[in-house]
Amino acid sequence: MSDGIARRARRVLVVQAIAAALLVPALYIWRGPDAALGGLGGSIIAVVLMLMLRYTMQRATDLAVESPSASMNIMYFGAALRFVTLLILFGLALGWLKLPALYTVGGFVGLMVVGVLATRGADSGRPASKTDLNLD
Repeated sequence: MSDGIARRARRVLVVQAIAAALLVPALYIWRGPDAALGGLGGSIIAVVLMLMLRYTMQRATDLAVESPSASMNIMYFGAALRFVTLLILFGLALGWLKLPALYTVGGFVGLMVVGVLATRGADSGRPASKTDLNLD
């Protein structure tokens, strides 16, 4: 199961990287360097959260068979840690680096939406024997 999660997370990261590589130059051309930096900041925040989610999911999956309660605790702790990380990173981007809020939040939301859309598809991450519903 962990291989499927790694495969899906890798696909999401590649799609997010492509989206960021298109977004930042487009913002630079359309609105200038400040907007491009804001979009880059939001993109980096989205990618960092995706990496954290990947790590949490892999750890929880590895523990799920031995200790389902420990696996669930890792998932809850991971969600709380991602939320706190999100707050800290946005605080740094908007407060300390003074990136434009519209483009920072827009870049973050855009990359998160792209990431969610990239997870859709035939590859659920589960072994084929567990997902085959063909009862012929």
